[in-house]
Amino acid sequence: MKSTTAALFFIVASASAGGTPEVSITLKQGNFDNVQSALAPQISFEGDVQGVEYGVLMDATKLGVPKVWGQVNSDVSGWNLKTRAEYTEGEYDYSTEGGKGVYLTVKGNNEEENTFIWGSGAISKNNVSPLKAGAKKVFETDSGKFLIAPRYAFEDDTATVVFGYEKNDTSVFLSASQDAQDVKITHKIDDENTASIKGGAQGFLSATLENESGLGTTKVTLTSESADIELGKDGWVAGLTARSLDSEPVVRFSKKIAFSANI
Repeated sequence: MKSTTAALFFIVASASAGGTPEVSITLKQGNFDNVQSALAPQISFEGDVQGVEYGVLMDATKLGVPKVWGQVNSDVSGWNLKTRAEYTEGEYDYSTEGGKGVYLTVKGNNEEENTFIWGSGAISKNNVSPLKAGAKKVFETDSGKFLIAPRYAFEDDTATVVFGYEKNDTSVFLSASQDAQDVKITHKIDDENTASIKGGAQGFLSATLENESGLGTTKVTLTSESADIELGKDGWVAGLTARSLDSEPVVRFSKKIAFSANI
C-alpha cells in the first residue's frame, strides 16, 4: 500500500512539474510471487530546466528513494562535454549503509580531431573512487579508418588497449591487456545480414549471425559452451539457449509496454 501511494505521489509531482510521466511494464517468463513482480511496473519522468536535463526512475512495487539523474551538456574549446550524475540507493556497492551514492560519468567528444574521452567514478558519504577512464582516437585515410582506444579500470587495476581497422563493410578490432588478448572480425554481408567471429589466445570464442528484415531481428550466437538464438520485433524478445545436445534448452521471452500517464 505504501509503495502504491509513493508511486501515485510521484506521478502527480511529475505532472505538476510540467511534463508527462511514463509508466512501463515488462512481461517475461519465470515464477513470481505476485502480479507486481511478474509485470515489473516502473514509473519514469524526464524533463529539462534551464539546460539541465533530469529524470527519475521508480520501481512501483518497492519502497525507497527512486533513481534520480541529472545531465549537463557544454562546449569547451571545440569539445562537447556531457556530465551526468545518478543517485541511487541499494543498487551499487558504495560501501555505505543502504548503498547510497552518486555514480558520475563525464564524456568528451571533439569531432574535428576525431577524439573521444570518458571517465566515471563513485561518490558516497565515506569515499570518492575513480572507476574507469579511457580515450579513443580515429585516423581516417584512403586505405581505411584506423583507431586506438586505451582504457583503464581502477577497480581491478587493468589497462586495456583496443586497436581497430574499418573499411567498406568489414571491421577488425584487437583488444589486448596483460591477462587477455582477443580479436573480433565483423562483416556486413548485405543490407540484412551481418556476421562476426571472435577468437583469443585460447582459440575460438564466439560467432554471430544477425539478420534484420521486415519480420524483425534474428540473432544466432555460437560459443564454445553454448548455442543461442534470439528473435525480436515490436518490443517482443524471445530466445533459446542450449548448453549441449543432451541438455534441456533454456527459453526466455519479454515484452515491454510503455504508455504515458496523463494527469
